[in-house]
Amino acid sequence: MRLAALLALSIPLLAAPALDAQPPADTGDFLRDETTWRAWRLERLTSETSWLTLIGLHWLREGDNALGSAPGSRLPLPADKATAKVANLRLERGAVTLIPEPGVELVAGGRPISAATRLATDHDEEATLVELGSLNFYVLVRGDRVGLRVRDREAKLRREFPGLDYFPPDPAYRLTARFTPNPPGTTVPMVNVIGITEAVPSPGKLTVTLGGAERTLVALDDTGDGRLFLILGDLTNGRETYGAGRYLYTDPPADGVTVLDLNRLYNPPCAFTAYSTCQLPPRENELPLRLEVGEKKFVPPAPA
Repeated sequence: MRLAALLALSIPLLAAPALDAQPPADTGDFLRDETTWRAWRLERLTSETSWLTLIGLHWLREGDNALGSAPGSRLPLPADKATAKVANLRLERGAVTLIPEPGVELVAGGRPISAATRLATDHDEEATLVELGSLNFYVLVRGDRVGLRVRDREAKLRREFPGLDYFPPDPAYRLTARFTPNPPGTTVPMVNVIGITEAVPSPGKLTVTLGGAERTLVALDDTGDGRLFLILGDLTNGRETYGAGRYLYTDPPADGVTVLDLNRLYNPPCAFTAYSTCQLPPRENELPLRLEVGEKKFVPPAPA
């Protein structure tokens, strides 16, 4: 069901919620809360910093890597957005230094970059976000590979995004789950779509009755705020839903329980762009049943 169709149901129309890191609090009115959550999801997905703005992911090699629109650039940028040579990104023993070309207006943290500058990565406390007009880019680390992720807030997909498609909301998929904590510091190996395995913090497991059987699911921590993050696979994947599974957050457990609202299963970034490095469901979270709930497969708009 399209978001617009959901909003047209018999409940009053809701204003789009503010763009926060966390979703709006539930009120106890199931349909209203699901409608509000879906509006919040759409607003986040179409924001200026969303995954819809990704236009490139390029892997650096040791030494200098040319950034610009010139043919053959190691780190290519669109010709209508950048000069032939914008900068060099020098990779030395895992560290990346940006060396700008004279006259190129690069900005980071509101300040112009006019000299060689060490760039923090997404494995540091905060990656250095470098801006060039409507473009921005930052350095990411995946295993032993170092890359440059490029965004454009004017990206065609963001400007022309057709909306999200959902299964009808169903209160039967709003489940109570028991939380069993892991020892502090526990991690689990997680494989991403480019074949790299990384250790991800796992605060515990969730046990829930689903499809007539008790299921135990691996929960992850990627926010540090107590919420649990799950990557789930099911038998709709590759058909009605995205082939590599879907994502879900829960509230922090209280008294050993939390709510698993499968109506809020949503597509990972890789469903919308080839320039992300999404993790795949762990084996324990590959469910042998159909979850006809939550967000459906994204179908890109046909080329004009």
